[in-house]
Amino acid sequence: MPANKRSTAARAAEPKHQKQDEEQPWPLAAPSQAELASAFAQGIDLAEGHRPGHAARVCYIATNLAQALGLSTEVRRAVSYASLLHDAGTVSTAAEICRLINVSEEAIFYSGPERPPEQLALEIAPNDTEVVVKLLRAHPEQGAQVARDLNCDATVQEAIASHHERWDGHGYPQSLKGEAIPIVGRLVATADVIEFLISGEDNALVARRNLLAELGEHDGLTLDPELVQKTRELVGSDAFWLGIYRDDLSQVVAATFPEEPQGVDRSPAHLYTFAKVFAGLADSKGDNTKHHNQRTADLADHLAEALGFSAGRRSMLHIAALLHNVGLLGVPARVIAKPDILSLKEMEAMRKHPTYSEMILGALPGMEEAARWVGAHHERPDAKGYPEMWEAEMIPIEARIIAVADTYVALTSTRPYRGALSDKDARQVLKGGAGTQLDAKVVKLLCSLSPTATSSRTAPRSRRKR
Repeated sequence: MPANKRSTAARAAEPKHQKQDEEQPWPLAAPSQAELASAFAQGIDLAEGHRPGHAARVCYIATNLAQALGLSTEVRRAVSYASLLHDAGTVSTAAEICRLINVSEEAIFYSGPERPPEQLALEIAPNDTEVVVKLLRAHPEQGAQVARDLNCDATVQEAIASHHERWDGHGYPQSLKGEAIPIVGRLVATADVIEFLISGEDNALVARRNLLAELGEHDGLTLDPELVQKTRELVGSDAFWLGIYRDDLSQVVAATFPEEPQGVDRSPAHLYTFAKVFAGLADSKGDNTKHHNQRTADLADHLAEALGFSAGRRSMLHIAALLHNVGLLGVPARVIAKPDILSLKEMEAMRKHPTYSEMILGALPGMEEAARWVGAHHERPDAKGYPEMWEAEMIPIEARIIAVADTYVALTSTRPYRGALSDKDARQVLKGGAGTQLDAKVVKLLCSLSPTATSSRTAPRSRRKR
């Protein structure tokens, strides 16, 4: 839309310090697929309640084992992706279980990867064992589907689907035995068990001392005997132990990925694919939030178009809006689904999600500014927002756009504590919060859009190139 034809409301919504034709370029170098996988693995860790860096440590262990075995570059690349994304299927599975029996994610995953679903179900849900077992046994296949959605190759998908199979054939979901389990799946399974054993110790020295004895309990039962032997050789190295406790291990893992084959380049399309998939995973944490992040991104894009944002700036905002709630992966599903007033502790947990979102997006090179936008999408003009209690012009215009779009989509969607509002009623609620909860000028702009443009169900997608 030409600048001279934009509405008065659109011109008014721009902060005075910002040039009308300011260009927010796409990152000079879009994140690599390795960087994307490494960053979003942090979100999967949050969803399980794991100690930060779980997926990176599994990847580090598995890739070191693959290197020790002399496996090809192609296989080592598959090991890297499968290790980082191996638990992707637990997000929706755990959320469904937590809503069903009102437990925390930590209660599901505290016992480690080798615990049979039947045993865990008896402990946490004695009255709902059948449905809980079914959900637990389904999560490897769901993880493989996430890898498929991310355009990972078949080797990665098979590894994720098989990483809970056991050498003795008593694993799941297919009860594969011995070498019938894909080698990449065996490597991920071995690394997953080792990481659990190490993370359960108070310090590195105790972990190193106890690991060899603990591995003996898995030799030829849970794990491939050859991989157990290679692990015994590997953990004798000081370099291995120094590496696994590095604070920057996620960045190191991404930087040391085997090179991609020719023709696979850094592309905004890869970032958009990851953003869309992980936005869907974040939506799955709630029972009534399907497509919330996509609708918010679409509406934010309409607002950005009305404001005359450049193509690059709109693309950045669209990605940020898709991922504004990815931090909900770190909020217990039972809290998100609670129909009553949240307790102070639950509210504190909920208020952490913008910070988590900023952390995940900020781990992607070139996306630091977009990370700041998502971190501020719950700030308010009256300085009563969170996490920083910024006010008015301190809040980036992009964050204010996301906030208005997010609120409108939430109002027009069903929630545990109320039904969906009509477009007309939602606009009235927005007007009531203008100037205090939400930016008044952006609210005015949204209310100037047609009902078709603002509808959370029928909003047309932009035809711009991504």
